[in-house]
Amino acid sequence: MIIQGNFKPARSGWLLRMSSRVLSLFLGVLVIGALGSYGIKVQFEDSINKLAKHTRDMNEQNKELQVKLNHIRSYKNVEAAAARVPHLHMPETVIDVPPSATVIQLPALPPVKQEFPRVYGY
Repeated sequence: MIIQGNFKPARSGWLLRMSSRVLSLFLGVLVIGALGSYGIKVQFEDSINKLAKHTRDMNEQNKELQVKLNHIRSYKNVEAAAARVPHLHMPETVIDVPPSATVIQLPALPPVKQEFPRVYGY
């Protein structure tokens, strides 16, 4: 049995094609947006890391300068203390000995004998 008639084609295929195109376009825009935001995030992290490295370098330099300043202040304090005592004169030269200089080892002293026995209870 054959049914004849004036039937219109179904529009479900057209709707499916249009919705898949719109969704694929939306997915493409999302992927490009995600890549763009990832690139911006990487640039921000790189700039933050550069600033942190620069800050650490400046802190190390500040520590070295603080050590030098304390060294100079110690000389000034010695000079001020020597100026307060009337019979002390200011040194003509100051010798700075590096910490790697060798130290002369003196012979050990003999042990001290105890003269009196220990008394407990008093």
